[in-house]
Amino acid sequence: MIYIFLSILILIAIAFGASFYMYIQDKRHARSAQTKSPRMDKEVPSYQLSSWIDDEVAARKLYKNTSVTAADLANELGISERRLKHTIKNAYNKTVAEYLIDRRIQAACRLLREQPEMALDEISSETGFASQNTFYMAFKDTMGQTPEQYRNMTNRQI
Repeated sequence: MIYIFLSILILIAIAFGASFYMYIQDKRHARSAQTKSPRMDKEVPSYQLSSWIDDEVAARKLYKNTSVTAADLANELGISERRLKHTIKNAYNKTVAEYLIDRRIQAACRLLREQPEMALDEISSETGFASQNTFYMAFKDTMGQTPEQYRNMTNRQI
């Protein structure tokens, strides 16, 4: 009789343990679902995702790494590389590399306006360009003028 009683107690303990384990797993899953960005949902349209990508790239200055790749950026943002490329292509008709150059130029323009005393080589390295020459050429191609011309023009208007 005592063996039957112990067997029943063991079965109850196992059942309780399994139920408690499932309860904990559900709690963890619910918590991770709450912290996950709703923008990562596959149903989110590309235009909303592109806006979120812009915000994250700017806020976290992900353009600063001179050797960042599409895979690195996707990993940092927590989305697939394929989704990142697709979103950038649809939203801007650009590759990820071209998109990053645009973000670097935007950051450089902001620095040229807000910190006119800052040297061009500092701006170039601060915005993720591998060299001052690369910065100069990309800036001129994008903006139609040199960084120095842009700085002079914007600071004269203030």
